[in-house]
Amino acid sequence: MDVIVSLNWNSAYNSVRGVIVHLGAAWKQMGLEMVEIDLGAAGWNDQLRDLLNTRRVRFVVSTAGIGLNIGVDGENLWAKLRLPVYALHIDHPIYYAAHHRTQPKTVVMGYIFRDHALYQASDVKADNIVTTIDYGIPDLPVPSMKEIKAQGRPRIVFAKTGNSPEVLANMWRGAPQLEHILHDVMDELALTTKGNVFVADIHPLVKRVAAAHRIDLQPFDLLSRFLIAQIDDYSRRLKSTAIAQALLPFGVDVFGGAWEHIDTTNAKARFHGPSEYSVVENSLSGATASLTMHPNTDLGAHERFFLALGAGSMPVTDRNAYIEQAFPELLPYTFDFTQGSVTAALERVVENPKAALELARATRERTRPVYGMEQTAAKIVEIMQSATFLFAAPKPEQNFFVP
Repeated sequence: MDVIVSLNWNSAYNSVRGVIVHLGAAWKQMGLEMVEIDLGAAGWNDQLRDLLNTRRVRFVVSTAGIGLNIGVDGENLWAKLRLPVYALHIDHPIYYAAHHRTQPKTVVMGYIFRDHALYQASDVKADNIVTTIDYGIPDLPVPSMKEIKAQGRPRIVFAKTGNSPEVLANMWRGAPQLEHILHDVMDELALTTKGNVFVADIHPLVKRVAAAHRIDLQPFDLLSRFLIAQIDDYSRRLKSTAIAQALLPFGVDVFGGAWEHIDTTNAKARFHGPSEYSVVENSLSGATASLTMHPNTDLGAHERFFLALGAGSMPVTDRNAYIEQAFPELLPYTFDFTQGSVTAALERVVENPKAALELARATRERTRPVYGMEQTAAKIVEIMQSATFLFAAPKPEQNFFVP
């Protein structure tokens, strides 16, 4: 059996590893074994060396850019071996710039959100294959309606780290000129009036506002990345804070830290603090709904959206073009960030949990043949076959093509 090597690390709540586990199960169905290597564990280099020497490795998967720069004899290991690496990126390229541009050509940039891939094409312009995948709906156990009804009340889960927008804004005061630019950008984005903010809107607006302040930004330079990151992070903090405030009167189980800026006095919602990824995923079993939020993306869905459908729960999430096109029946359970929108979506679940569950399960049945985790796993294998052909396999002689 060919091996796929997954490079992991001990991230917060083990969420990075959690993302890849379901792909491993899908690859196993295809006759491919995924072997995980924890680059934070002692002896990982010996484990990797033995694996490369004794097994036939189809390709390597790097989650969040980990392990892309492993060196041997002064060379990049993957370039030296001409072994393709699938770099699975969940974050925007502005946050870990080196992971998205200064990589060997054998690294395939795989983005869960097409919004990020388009920024790669327009501003980063790395000399790598760039592709987008949907995270996909995993085939999780789905409890019976009878089991859920026996719980006596609809259970709603919200897995999200908080963070205060005010604390971030206070940091900007160290550079008044940049602070003015950032506030001018946020004023034009007008989140609560327009209802949402998407990364595709942020990039050109930051450039235009900076130019008005006599600063001409260059694509993907340090200052442009910093300014875009501040707006992206700040607007996401505003959104998560709005969601947290809206859910307080409901019996929602909140998993994640950094919610100290929320007054939970007399709240019906329960804040459980930082929790392992496995705890969060297990909490979906038997949940009526999973409340989630996209990272300012318009052209893809968060992995927790897909996990909810996989568990037969209703994903209650912010609206975007991707949801409208691929999952239109779920629009009544989506929201924006105008006043009362999040509350209305939660009320729809609480007032008729049976209807929410039935629709979620019907949607799961309709969409898994197209958006299932198996399709995602197959697409990754397909693009890596192309990468192997391009960088490793012998090709017909063609003297006029010089790579």
